[in-house]
Order: sequence, then C-alpha cells, then structure tokens
Amino acid sequence: MKKRTFLVFLSILLSVFCLGGFVASPPAAADYDPLLSWNAGAAKQTIFDFVQEVTNPNSDNYVSPSDRIAVFDNDGTLWNEKPKNIYGLFIKDMLGNAFSTKRDAIFEDLKLQGLTPEYYQQKARFFLDNSKHPDFGVPYIQVTYQPIVELVNYLRSNDFKVYICSGAGLDFIRSYAEDTYGVPPENIIGTTVQTKFITKDDGSHVLVKTPILVKPINNNEGKVVDIDRYIGKKPIMTVGNSDGDLAVRQNSSHISMRIEMWDEFCTGSLGFGKAYATRTGKRAIKLLSNDE
Repeated sequence: MKKRTFLVFLSILLSVFCLGGFVASPPAAADYDPLLSWNAGAAKQTIFDFVQEVTNPNSDNYVSPSDRIAVFDNDGTLWNEKPKNIYGLFIKDMLGNAFSTKRDAIFEDLKLQGLTPEYYQQKARFFLDNSKHPDFGVPYIQVTYQPIVELVNYLRSNDFKVYICSGAGLDFIRSYAEDTYGVPPENIIGTTVQTKFITKDDGSHVLVKTPILVKPINNNEGKVVDIDRYIGKKPIMTVGNSDGDLAVRQNSSHISMRIEMWDEFCTGSLGFGKAYATRTGKRAIKLLSNDE
C-alpha cells in the first residue's frame, strides 16, 4: 500500500438537525446521494474518494472488509452535548446529584451498583425517550447530527465495521445506539464497570453491575487501549470532536482518514463550531462552521 498524504482545509455547513434518528440506507441508485445533508465540495468528495480507494480491489490502497474499521466518538460527534452532557443528565436523574463534568458522571455512575445491565439500559432508554432537550424541545434520543449519521450509514453500506468509542458509560450508549445509529451493542466501546454473576435467594441467576471501574477510563489514551482490547485492529477512519479523540487519531492505520469537529464554542446553534487542528501525515477533513 502507498502512504497517501492529504490535508483538506474547507468550510462546510453541517447544520441539518436530525429529528428522526437512524434511517436505513435505501437501495443504491445512480442519482442516490448517501451524504445528502453535506454541502457539495472538497470534504464530501474526499470522503467519496477515500471510500472508493479502500473498497476497490484494483486500488493500491485497497483494504479488505475485515480491516475496514471506522471509530466514531459520540458526544458532540454523533449527537448534541450542549448545554449539558446527556449522559451526565441521566445519572443526575437517577441519583438526584449535581455535578459538572462527564468524568464526574462516570464516578457517580458507580453508585448504581447492583443493577442488571438490562435494567440499567431500560432506565436509560426511558430517560432518553421521555426527557426533552431544553433548547430544541424534543426527546434527547432525537438530538443527533444527521450528516454524521449519514456517514455511518454510508460506511456500513460499503462493508465498514463501525464502532462507537466514547467516554460515557457502556450500557448507557447501548440503550439507544442500535435504534439511533444502526450500531449494534457489540460495536460499542465505553467506560464500563466490572460485573458479577450471582445466585439470588430464589435460586435464579443474574448478572449485576459492581462499583469497580474497568480501567482505563475510555477517554484520551484509554480509548486506544480499549480499541486494541475490544477490536484488536487499528481504525482506517476516525471521527471525533475534541482532545479526547487525539490519541485515537494518532493510532490510526497506515492508510486512513480522520474527520475532526470542534463544538466547544457551539452553545446553542445546530452547526459545528471551530475546527480542531493537528499535524497530520495522513488524510484529514476538518469540519468548520459556515462562518469561518
């Protein structure tokens, strides 16, 4: 394979807000646009070119389906995380505690020991279906970014294995990811706790959550550790929006594309904020707000 170096600087409007969640890809057609919400331009074409290169058996950059690994961050990448982190709001709803960061929520989550993963996921899904975003007035499960959901669908239709790798709790993400993004539970990598298989007083058996974290926390360098632990291969596409995804980008495959978004300054709009810039020796797309 040839190592290719591409760096695309662009401005692209990604302000389409998804109020419908995951939609299955329709059959291929000559006029079918799998990235319909994306503006025509360098970013969109670069994605098409990359996918064509790695899926064409005659290409020097061909990648077999088993190695077409795409890793997406979740908060601020696949769905909204402003003005409050949704995972943190769920933990607050369960415990009634106040805290300020996702990391705080991770440690507060440990107090939910003794719950089965199934019950935890049921509670999370009920919260997401019935609690509304304060700015948009729709259930939290609907505050996804349509352009990035379209990208997930497009990759899956080209035999990519799409994973979500997030600092939020594993069972929290599993409660909605398949219905919302089409990403199944076994393709979710999140911060998790040890579980224990116990025998109840009535003789039945059940798996329960313990208050012991499985280390490392799935953020920053911890994401790289967990990608190796649960996937065992380096991704050829990474999509993220913060410093917490930097290590994943640095650990991507020899032939790879990364898509970076930065929404720290996006407090109420539907678009993305300022892009996060890093040195790259691989192909990269920086998604900027339309006012850059």
